[in-house]
Amino acid sequence: MDGATGISAVLRQELTCWAVGAIIGIALVAVVGLLAYQRYLMGKKPTQHLCNYCGHMVGAVSDCHHAPVKERFLHGTCMECKNDCRLVCQRCKRPF
Repeated sequence: MDGATGISAVLRQELTCWAVGAIIGIALVAVVGLLAYQRYLMGKKPTQHLCNYCGHMVGAVSDCHHAPVKERFLHGTCMECKNDCRLVCQRCKRPF
């Protein structure tokens, strides 16, 4: 009896270890999926900003050509000249 009980305890521990590993793996896949969704799918939508000067929700444009920009944190890339630029309000042309 003692040997059978020991084997079943080891099997239960091994099963528990696999279950915890599977839960962590599923959670990791879910987090990576959400990060990819945020970066690739939601990143395609134009972002609206609240302008502190005119008070409207507007899109950002470049300060060099007032052209659309590919936004990054606190700056962007002008789609016309492909250089880094500051983000300005689409209506009043003041920086955000």
